[in-house]
Amino acid sequence: MNRLWLLVAVPLAIGLEWYGVHPTIVFCASLVAILPLVGIMGTATEQLASKLGPTIGGLLNSTLNNLPELIIGGVALQHGLTGVVKASLTGAIIANLLVSLGLALIVGGLRHGEQQFDSRRLRVSASMLMICAFGFIVPAVFNLGTPDGTRDLSLEMSVVLLALYGINVAVTLFSRGGGTGLTVDEAFGDEHPDSPLWGSLATLVVAAAFLGLMSELLSEALEPTARQLGLSNTFSGLVLLGGIGSIGEVLASCHFARQGRPSLVLSATVGSSIQLMLLVAPLLVFAGRLLGQPMDLAFTSFEVVAIVLATMITRELIQDGKANWFEGVLLLAVYLILGIGFFHLPD
Repeated sequence: MNRLWLLVAVPLAIGLEWYGVHPTIVFCASLVAILPLVGIMGTATEQLASKLGPTIGGLLNSTLNNLPELIIGGVALQHGLTGVVKASLTGAIIANLLVSLGLALIVGGLRHGEQQFDSRRLRVSASMLMICAFGFIVPAVFNLGTPDGTRDLSLEMSVVLLALYGINVAVTLFSRGGGTGLTVDEAFGDEHPDSPLWGSLATLVVAAAFLGLMSELLSEALEPTARQLGLSNTFSGLVLLGGIGSIGEVLASCHFARQGRPSLVLSATVGSSIQLMLLVAPLLVFAGRLLGQPMDLAFTSFEVVAIVLATMITRELIQDGKANWFEGVLLLAVYLILGIGFFHLPD
């Protein structure tokens, strides 16, 4: 709760924009304001999940935890920042796999020692990650040379990814999560038993509305701020927007790691990344078509390499069903290496 004082940045960002202050200051204020809003949305989502049972609650938690990425990406797409949206998606995926999981392994390892994961669920999750990565590899490799052709290919790929997501939801609901890497059967502990269902839902809606407003201010100030700081739009989208959007997964995974619940850690990190690839990315492609923006799944080669590397390294480290704090350090080191690469990558 101590991070709630950052909410003062919400009216501050609105006031700065109203008085026409320099875009860099508006950008920083909006960025700070997003942090507590994402945290509030994560808490409200967990409260909703705890009241709906482990299966539906786990599915709801893993889905709504990606709502910030969808809101931030949608607003940026509305402003024509297609490259920033792709970079933000890439940043959110690798942040979930490398930062969220890495910090969770460090926190859980230092507190509980070596952590044990369900080997069957790990195999399913690893396979799902690789299949999802194909949805980004194929458009990049089979680039048709024309934007319209690439968008048509991406629309068809998005239909396949959404269908796969729908099948996962059906399997989760009817087999109690037994066949997917998206959710777990472990119940979410309700740390707010006096909070009514409607109260959590109202909190989620209000926080999402303010997050959309802050994302609007952030998108408008992004390009002038990037020029002022000497940053590329790609780096800004990947590290700043992608990292901020995934703060909910970081908080949730570290929280579950402290509790010694590795299954929920896996759901909040790997499961969330699967949701990003199966649900958020295709929805943004369709949103781009509706908004008249050229959004597709043809990411840059470096973004595709980053996603594939993060997927392969995560799979390699946890595929034996055991993990310790040092493996978490390795994941964070890989993220820093990728971040340095993106920093020196021009638009």
